Amino acid sequence: MIKRSFYYLWGSQTISNIADIIYILSITVLVFSSTNSLMQTTLIPLFRLSAQVVSGLVAPIILSRFRLTRILLFSQLGQFVIFTLLLLYLWTTPGRGAFPLIFIMVFGMSFLDGWTNPARNALVPRLATGEGLMRANGLVAVSDQVVRCAGWALSGIIVAWIGSLNTLLIASCCYIVAAIVTSFIRDPLDQQESGPESPIPAARPPAAESKGSYWKELGEGWQIIWHNRRIRSLMIVDSIDTIGGTSWLGAFILAYVTQVLHKDASWWGFMNASFFSGTILGGLVVVGLVKRLQKNSYLYMLGALLVYVLITAVFALNTIPAAALVLFAVSGLPVQMAGIIRRTLLQTSAPAAGLPKVMAGIDVLTNLAFGLSLLFLGWYADRFGMVQVYLLAAAMTTIAVLVGWFYRRDFQETKQADEPTVMNAGIRS
Repeated sequence: MIKRSFYYLWGSQTISNIADIIYILSITVLVFSSTNSLMQTTLIPLFRLSAQVVSGLVAPIILSRFRLTRILLFSQLGQFVIFTLLLLYLWTTPGRGAFPLIFIMVFGMSFLDGWTNPARNALVPRLATGEGLMRANGLVAVSDQVVRCAGWALSGIIVAWIGSLNTLLIASCCYIVAAIVTSFIRDPLDQQESGPESPIPAARPPAAESKGSYWKELGEGWQIIWHNRRIRSLMIVDSIDTIGGTSWLGAFILAYVTQVLHKDASWWGFMNASFFSGTILGGLVVVGLVKRLQKNSYLYMLGALLVYVLITAVFALNTIPAAALVLFAVSGLPVQMAGIIRRTLLQTSAPAAGLPKVMAGIDVLTNLAFGLSLLFLGWYADRFGMVQVYLLAAAMTTIAVLVGWFYRRDFQETKQADEPTVMNAGIRS
């Protein structure tokens, strides 16, 4: 069953993602066109990544002290305020002097946005249950891919048409609309806690106790990840798969197009568009087959990864451009299916009260695995070439499937979450 509040959450996050793409593209064009410096332009993603890492590390404290709906609303309103101040500053003070402030505000907005993903992923299983949970995750995945696929192209057209500053105004409006939609979300867990028999205390603990609990709260999500066999096995599979999965990033695809297919950069765009089309199709397949996938979903996830291995191996050895385009599109389908099922299993394997902290920890682990694998594959590609990179990707996912098969019995149990004794409900305001 999917509650009405899920559609508010889905809509607000979609609008917020659109705003993110618009503002990042606009700021990037503005900085590069004004400075003609690639180094200064690359500071934008650097500040974003740094802010999200810092935000992810402190997220457990925030997630344990405030309601998830309030965190989402505060994040979006905060981004709207920062963004509006940035827009006013750029209108009144054009020129190079604005760029240091731009980077600071980008850091601030990304810091607030770092709480959004774990809060959203923790809210989804509260607003969608049973078969509705996988269907809800499929809808979220499809909308994310549609926004990513169409958002960059449309944003580029809008920037070229009306200019960077006017495009930023559109992004500002998107943020406030997203905040308004978020205000309609009702968390069922909050309503239970606010009842007459709620176990949540009305007041905060003394300051000394609160300070002493900071480190405990920071570690609770990590302890759940470590002690919960299901979550631990899913993270091991995901981390191993990420090592090879990073090879599908734009820079590696561009190298494959030029070195293996001997085509120009225009094919890079075709390849990206075909992959996004495959991921969108994969999300729709999950939504349509949710009843079948709900049973033995873990085995379906391993099966999707195995199909991905076969496609990747053929893709690595292929030298025909048209075939590469088809293989790249087809690969998006099992990748998306495996990702949606894995997210659903994570959401159903953790206790409801601890899920936000678990998702925050998973985000940190995912970013860490992504960064390390990016550095490793960059070195590996320079040394051995792109064919060997994709063969390595297939090999790493094969290892992930074998590890997942070893843990399969953990997902045949009826118990959905093994809550460790260190958990508590936390203090909410």
